[in-house]
Amino acid sequence: MNIVVITTDELFYLPVAFQKLLKSPARKFVKRIILLPPAVGNQNWFDIISEQLRFGFLYFLFRGFQYIYFKILAKMGLKMHGRFFTVQSVAEHYAIPVSYLDKINSEQGIRIIKDENPDLLVSVSASQIFKKGVISSAKWGAINIHNSPLPLYQGLMPSFWVLCNGENKTATTVHYIDEHIDTGSIILQQEVVIDKDETLDSLIKKTKVKSIDALLTVLRLFQDHDGNPPVKENSKTEATYYSFPTRDDIKKFKFSGRKLLWKNIY
Repeated sequence: MNIVVITTDELFYLPVAFQKLLKSPARKFVKRIILLPPAVGNQNWFDIISEQLRFGFLYFLFRGFQYIYFKILAKMGLKMHGRFFTVQSVAEHYAIPVSYLDKINSEQGIRIIKDENPDLLVSVSASQIFKKGVISSAKWGAINIHNSPLPLYQGLMPSFWVLCNGENKTATTVHYIDEHIDTGSIILQQEVVIDKDETLDSLIKKTKVKSIDALLTVLRLFQDHDGNPPVKENSKTEATYYSFPTRDDIKKFKFSGRKLLWKNIY
């Protein structure tokens, strides 16, 4: 089985998840990792900074310091506390080719994918919606990992929204990709318990790591069913959709007693 993984150049959570993936026997299936910009849609860096500032100046400063620190460590090729600091660093360590692309749906993107003759495309926090040309470039199609109990909490930042709405559990869902957002048929869903003192940061970390366990199970299902694993409906009538939180949403989140970064503090 050949797979191409499409993800985002994100430093905080994905390097740890990819280290778990590439340490597993599934490494032999990964023929290339494609890295997309962190911007969603037509966003620029000003839009991204403005969004992060909604969470508060302390949050913005902490994340900004982390970003610069992780970039420096990655540039120096350092590994600390058992982790790498970019997805590219992880890929290089395990000798997996990496491509940077601005637009996955471009002719260049489709050509890079097809050159690997993939059976399956795997989206892990990819920042762009795949169009038909990309989806059909792999023999078995494309799958995505979404950290919510789909069809609930489709869209952006599901970990924020489940905490904001007082849920005591969420899920990691692996589903087929169609040309819409988080609406494809569900292949696997695994429950994730939300602890009483869970923060946004800790829940994202937890679900990103657990998502690799779910992915490994799904890859085995594809092998065992000759590329056609059993699925269940991603019900349109039960679906809920959330976008990036507004300042008022973040105020509601904090008023509920949940914290962003550190339990009982912030």
